[in-house]
Amino acid sequence: MVDHGFIEVLDASGKLVSRRDGFQHNRKLRSGGARDTEAVKQVVDETLMALTQKLPSFIESAFTTKAAYENWLRQQQATASAAAA
Repeated sequence: MVDHGFIEVLDASGKLVSRRDGFQHNRKLRSGGARDTEAVKQVVDETLMALTQKLPSFIESAFTTKAAYENWLRQQQATASAAAA
């Protein structure tokens, strides 16, 4: 059940990245909305995770050959592994 309000975060192509129901963004809110810094931080963290986890498929990418895409994908995965270590 949604008491009031929601926010949606869209990527550059307009695709839905995340949605938070009950996220009120007016002056009368008490908690869980735009004036609640912890709620805002949670939305930002969720959005960043969603955006960084999804790499485009070959078809979604600008690569013209599958080999070039696969080389790029290996580089991305190696970079992510190194950052996690």
